[in-house]
Amino acid sequence: MGSKHIIRVWQEVDIDAIEPHLLVAGSTAGDCGNCKEINIELSQKRCPKCGAEFKYIGTRISASAKEAKRIKLKRPDLTIIDLNDFKEIQARKKAHGLF
Repeated sequence: MGSKHIIRVWQEVDIDAIEPHLLVAGSTAGDCGNCKEINIELSQKRCPKCGAEFKYIGTRISASAKEAKRIKLKRPDLTIIDLNDFKEIQARKKAHGLF
């Protein structure tokens, strides 16, 4: 029987499917990726403003295993994404749209 640890796994995903279901976590509260509502409790299953169901969570704090464990303890039902990766892909998509 093995022990469980947090590791990064790269997976191909539809970036447009993540944003409407993303909870962006800070140290005590989060923001809705869909409508940008702020100060959402991390325990919320849906955005109180737009009703979006949260399926993914990313953090502004740091992309460390320690932070991922903290988030996983609070929200084991959500898929943790690397927020920096997400933002980089969004920026590239917007840049391609300019040309």
